[in-house]
Amino acid sequence: MTDAYMDPRADKVLSLIENALNTIADTIEEGEFPEIGYYGSSKKNVVYNEMDGYIPTDGKASFIDGRKVESAKTIAGIVYGLSQFKEHLEQGLSMSLRDFYYLHKVKRVQEYMKITDQTETNRLINLCERIIRRKGTSVSREEFGVVSSPKGTFYGDVTLSDLSGKRLNCNATGEYGWFISSRPFDVEVHDINIDAAVFVEKEAMARNLIELGLPESLKIGVGSLFGQPGRNMRGWIRRLADREVPILVLVDMSPWSLRIFSTIKSNSIELANIRGLATPQARLIGLTTDDFWGKEGMLLVIEHSLESMTRSDVKCAQQNRNIPAICQDDALNRQNETMLKRKKKGELEAFKSFGYPLAELKQLYTRYLKSKSKEYDVKLI
Repeated sequence: MTDAYMDPRADKVLSLIENALNTIADTIEEGEFPEIGYYGSSKKNVVYNEMDGYIPTDGKASFIDGRKVESAKTIAGIVYGLSQFKEHLEQGLSMSLRDFYYLHKVKRVQEYMKITDQTETNRLINLCERIIRRKGTSVSREEFGVVSSPKGTFYGDVTLSDLSGKRLNCNATGEYGWFISSRPFDVEVHDINIDAAVFVEKEAMARNLIELGLPESLKIGVGSLFGQPGRNMRGWIRRLADREVPILVLVDMSPWSLRIFSTIKSNSIELANIRGLATPQARLIGLTTDDFWGKEGMLLVIEHSLESMTRSDVKCAQQNRNIPAICQDDALNRQNETMLKRKKKGELEAFKSFGYPLAELKQLYTRYLKSKSKEYDVKLI
């Protein structure tokens, strides 16, 4: 294992873990019951504003009280988990969420902890994130070395060095581009040669844009979200935005897709304690209700392709009325209310219902992207 594979912040995280473990050990050795404080992931600990998204307020702490019998398993789990993170970091080795679950299947651990489901160990990781803090901000599981399988791809003229230390260009790494690193904040970005980045909800449309050569002809990057974007993709989007790359998002016209966009723009209440996952500069370019029902909507002629919202869709839209990042955003709230009123939804695949030959389809995509990006003063060549 070379240093290139190791998180450059590992020493600081190791120090935080060691301090936490030593504090617990010292408390027990002194004959006291440990009391571990952390800030939860509910609305009472989070505020929302459009400029920053969801922000933890640390308003009301929760405590794991060592005097209570039911807390013994939780404290033991925290100590065991932090010890495993420490060992892996010291060896420069990562683990998956599933790995961490199976570390609890070690016979002597299983006999005491009695973990029966991965959701229990996932919650334990989340708890450790909230307990270990640095300058008022929680340490993310990726900094513990706990990573998810890469989700999402990015194609475009961006040169970087990944965590292996290898230098690569995102338009020369296969048909989809670069599979986003699990730790995008540790990737070194050398050169950015795009005028904007378009992130697409569905892999099929993103692939079509790449196959039709739009990244080259429009000088854009194309990212495939594969549905709701993971932490790694949201971190990568923020990295590009911090380098002043305009972020444009293309999703279905549905209540669920409004949530996808709002998560990119504002992060989520659950992960508000993890900074760097919100991109307030992100702009929703489509699909919008104005595309189908506006006086100059570009998709007016295929309104017939819209589908009826299901009962689940309607329930989602109604719930969106209580999600701050949607109901407090005038544009997103209007989208949501329009869909509720008309009980219709549209999918990105609707572009195919024009029935155009591929050359004309490319022209349609080009016109659409240029027109919608221009609304946000982003000019594509």
